[in-house]
Amino acid sequence: MLLVFLTVDCDGCDLFWARSTDVMTELDVVAVTKDPTEVSQHDVAARATGPVVMSSAAWIDYRVTGYPFLVLIDPVSRRIVAESVGFAWSDVDSMLAALEPGHG
Repeated sequence: MLLVFLTVDCDGCDLFWARSTDVMTELDVVAVTKDPTEVSQHDVAARATGPVVMSSAAWIDYRVTGYPFLVLIDPVSRRIVAESVGFAWSDVDSMLAALEPGHG
């Protein structure tokens, strides 16, 4: 599972908001924004192409310091296996490649 922490006013976030259906099909991708008290639900709904969680607490819990912030979670153990600020889907590909046996 990939959590992508996004804002509605970030140019770098646009690529993740507008992800096409052929991108990252092997991952469950969930956008995470701040609470509805901090960001417009209408603006989020206008950009979302998949599941969205609106939680400022998640931003604190995952120590998000920049965005778009990517958190890759193992669905079985529910543990973070990689995290990074990213600006393109190639950054996600790099995270996945680094986890492959024999990489590096």
